[in-house]
Amino acid sequence: MKRETFETIVKGLRPKILKVGRNFFGSDDDAEDVAQETLAVLWERCASLDEGRNVEALAMRVAKSCCVDMVRRKRLNVVRIDNVAMLQKSAVQPSPHEDEEGRERERAIAEAVEGLSRRERQLFKMRQEEGLSAEEIAQLTGIEKRSVLSIVSMVRKKVYNEIIRRINL
Repeated sequence: MKRETFETIVKGLRPKILKVGRNFFGSDDDAEDVAQETLAVLWERCASLDEGRNVEALAMRVAKSCCVDMVRRKRLNVVRIDNVAMLQKSAVQPSPHEDEEGRERERAIAEAVEGLSRRERQLFKMRQEEGLSAEEIAQLTGIEKRSVLSIVSMVRKKVYNEIIRRINL
């Protein structure tokens, strides 16, 4: 499929993909992450897609798969870096082993974030640590909101992949 055809089709699909994410998570931020991951998967497959193929059905299948993957990653307590602090502030006193795992997780996250470019690190910290919305970040940085969402989603994935790589060493 040609790039122009793909971009035309995707413009119509994006709202539907966002709806899948919103229905699944009930969150605009998570829905945006689903949309970004889905569109990235579709883009990777763009060259092999036929113009006659039902791209919408494929997009819906990929979006649902991305939702399930996100839930699995959340259960690992790795990908949602903004939840780490909440996990460590639970009322239950962690065992020494759990306490050490928490420190290792924090170190892995910090090292993964340090490996990002200056701009990626800035946007990531604004979103994850300061809790700013994509709209607020866009206003502060002059970057379009959609670009902020896209970059933050990509950076989250980079951080996640780096943490997984470190865990599997």
